[in-house]
Amino acid sequence: MSGETAPQQPLSTDENPEWYSRCCTDLSKVNPSGGRIDGMKAILTRASWMWDNGRTITVGFVNPVPGTPVQQAKVQEVVKEWEKYANLKFRFIPNGNDAEIRVSFQLDYGSWSYVGNTALQIAKPERTMNFGWVYPTPELTDPERGVILHEFGHAIGYMHEHQSPRRGEKLTLNEPVIIDYCKRTQIPPWPEAKTRANIINVYSRAEVSNFSVVDFTSIMMYFMPANWNVQGIEIPPNNRLSPLDKAYAFLNYPFFIGTASSDPDVNILNALNGAGVTGPSRASIALEYIENDWKGLRAEFTRWAVNQRALSDRAQAVTEREEAAAAVAAVAEVEAD
Repeated sequence: MSGETAPQQPLSTDENPEWYSRCCTDLSKVNPSGGRIDGMKAILTRASWMWDNGRTITVGFVNPVPGTPVQQAKVQEVVKEWEKYANLKFRFIPNGNDAEIRVSFQLDYGSWSYVGNTALQIAKPERTMNFGWVYPTPELTDPERGVILHEFGHAIGYMHEHQSPRRGEKLTLNEPVIIDYCKRTQIPPWPEAKTRANIINVYSRAEVSNFSVVDFTSIMMYFMPANWNVQGIEIPPNNRLSPLDKAYAFLNYPFFIGTASSDPDVNILNALNGAGVTGPSRASIALEYIENDWKGLRAEFTRWAVNQRALSDRAQAVTEREEAAAAVAAVAEVEAD
């Protein structure tokens, strides 16, 4: 979870439905120790929490459960996927206590991660990431792949998709159901205000940057039961990076000339197409790319994302006015009759 200290209590899943284990610790039976930013956030990013482009980030395995060679190998294999789309390198070092990202495999403590470079604020050798359901069995399962990609998505700066500022375009949460669930299952029970902060509330433009239209297929999207939203949409577990995940990874961490991805299809043109960037913003981003200015590219990309949100808000306002006008006209017609 973002900016949080590690959970202090093991979680129990005695009363939880099957989908529960797919969630990060913000839906786990864990009493956080305090002093942290509550709530996770996803293909949303917060610019100040992102790493410098092209950076090599050291990773290591630490106590209380540094994991078996099999568990460690699973993580080392899966993170290569992020390296294909984001111009970052994860270098695993033997002494995990000295690493910037410190990974543990403590079962029943959930899976969670600090977001982006906030991991640097955590005193060594305390862990900054935990995998509660990556197991020492030989086979790398799809759920294991998904949780590793998800938590390392947090580690490079992404936050939970379900709290996107643009969630309302596609999804309306069933707030009473979620509030009741957290009161019944959290230890101690979550008050309504905490549930709203951690799950229900969307993030403002001041809190996040480079947010897209809500992507149900994002690796950062919660696996959500149908009764958690009024549309009755069950969001299945996502175990692969979505096209938007890949596009946003490139545009936030671009590969410039001379630093090409191992995948020849990963390039500025495909990233712009994947993100849906058009018009003057596309030209501005392309120009920053040509000039090898990753900070400028991020700034232009953020400007485009914020503008897309404004256009969405305007369209929604127009729709609401038209619906209200139609309702008034219908009432007037009935009264006239």
